[in-house]
Amino acid sequence: MVIDNRDEARIAAEAWPDPALSISSNMALSFGMHHITAIGSDIQRTHAYFGELLGLRLVKRTSNFDDPASAHWYWSVDEHRPGLGGTFRATITYFERHPDRERRANLGAGQTHHFALAVADEDSQLEWRQKLVWAGLPVSPVMDRVYFKSIYTRDPDGHIVELATLGPGFTVDEDPKDLGRSLRLPPWLEAQRSAIEGHLEPVTTPEWVTP
Repeated sequence: MVIDNRDEARIAAEAWPDPALSISSNMALSFGMHHITAIGSDIQRTHAYFGELLGLRLVKRTSNFDDPASAHWYWSVDEHRPGLGGTFRATITYFERHPDRERRANLGAGQTHHFALAVADEDSQLEWRQKLVWAGLPVSPVMDRVYFKSIYTRDPDGHIVELATLGPGFTVDEDPKDLGRSLRLPPWLEAQRSAIEGHLEPVTTPEWVTP
């Protein structure tokens, strides 16, 4: 049985008419990434977590092109909204997939392990940690990651969410002009450097990416 839930006329009206064969200057992001996407079983419960508890702004409510009965909502920081181009900060989207119709997925290759939201400093991080604890959510202790400090919690569907400080930053042990030129490891992984380096492969830039 073939199920066709796509509204092709609406998709054609809302989509860009021509394929993008290259990234032009007005398409390139000047800061951060466009968005990250996850799947949740109850979009209202997801909004209670990101919108009400974490304070992100609900900036768009739409549906899945391939399944109009499936909600697709966007949350972002402050006034940043999808579709403006240029700058995006912490834009998160969730598809709602009902557990009575969809089996739960298992983590595997190509899937996101976790995503991180930035907090201003260590004091703010402790305040957020206490707020999450009061909300009855599991929260890790503060973990020192050398370049930042992190706490980890989970959204209502079990996705790992990290709240990380902005500092001290990647220049704490490396000159800015040398960033990205050598493999930097935290102290607890230095003993495994040879094994880690032995599994690395060169990173190449796709031809369509412009600097």
